[in-house]
This record gives sequence, structure tokens and C-alpha cells, in this order.
Amino acid sequence: MYFKSRDEVIYFVLTTVIFCLLQVLLVCFMASTIIYGTVAVLGYRMFGDHLRSQITLNLPTNTISTKLAIYTTVINPFTKYAIIITPISNAIEEKWHLCKRRPISILIRTAIVVSSVFVALFVPFFGYIMAFIGAFLSVAMSLLFPCLCYLKMNKAARRFGLELIIIIAILLIGTFIGIHGTYVSLTQIIHSVKS
Repeated sequence: MYFKSRDEVIYFVLTTVIFCLLQVLLVCFMASTIIYGTVAVLGYRMFGDHLRSQITLNLPTNTISTKLAIYTTVINPFTKYAIIITPISNAIEEKWHLCKRRPISILIRTAIVVSSVFVALFVPFFGYIMAFIGAFLSVAMSLLFPCLCYLKMNKAARRFGLELIIIIAILLIGTFIGIHGTYVSLTQIIHSVKS
């Protein structure tokens, strides 16, 4: 393949990388959907109507595998919390040029953790507020925006066909889930305020 200018090379490389990333993203979403769907169907087949909302509550008690699953479930939020807090603390440290002082860095990170614990403990119906944020933003970020960005970047996907039908179905289902989840969480917040 012969390119006439540097711009053509850059365009070719970027379009190739974007196409490969879109394929990887599609495979990841499909694999996640298949895995979660399979676990849900098998869980219902195993436990029937006695299925509980958390998968660890359905596992047999007093086995090592169950304890390992529960400990992994408990440890997982701690690692995610550290990953989520790191950019916030880094931004604070860079804003006030505190990056070089280790004790101040530890103090800032501790203050962020303590303040978030106080908010979780003392803000009434904090769980319902987090459900509202999750229903409103998580659906938008995980279902709606990827589909809309894909349609914006890939003009071929806008032509009528199976791919466009699937994307529109995802958008409709995501919109319904977002509206329903937001409505339910708002009604729970309003009910908690009234009582």
C-alpha cells in the first residue's frame, strides 16, 4: 500500500486502530452478556423460586469455595474504592503542589476516605441517592453513549441492517431501563422523605 502524504498514513492508522477497538469492544460486551446471562439462567435453574438477590447467599454454607467467594466479594469494593479515589487525590495534590510531601499525601487520602464514610453514614437515604445516580448515569454511560458514539464514528452502521436494528434495540432498552430505574429510585427517595 502506497501513501501520498503523511496525513493519509495517520488517517489509515487511526481508522484501523478505531476499527480494531470497536471489534474488541463488541467481543467484550458479547462475552459479558453471555457470561452474566448464563450465570443468571443456571442460578435460577439450580435454586428456582428460592433464588436470592446476591449470588453468595445462594451458595452452600461451610465450604471453602463459598468462603473464598464471599471474601473475594468483600475485598473487591476496597480495591475499586482505591482506584476511584486515586485520581481525586492526585488532582488535589497537583492543584496545591503537594505531590512531594508524603505525610500530606497520606493525610489528604485519609481525609477523602473519612469524609466519604461520614457522608455514607449520616446522609439520610444515601443508598437511594446512589441508586438514583446509578440508574441515571450508569445506564447512560454503559448502554446509551457507547451506541451513540459508535453510530457517530461509523457511518456504515447508520445504513439500515441487522447492526442498526440491534443498536436501536439497545438504545430503546437502555432508555427504558434508565427511565424505570430513575423513577423507582426517585419514588423511594420521596417515600423516605415523607416517612
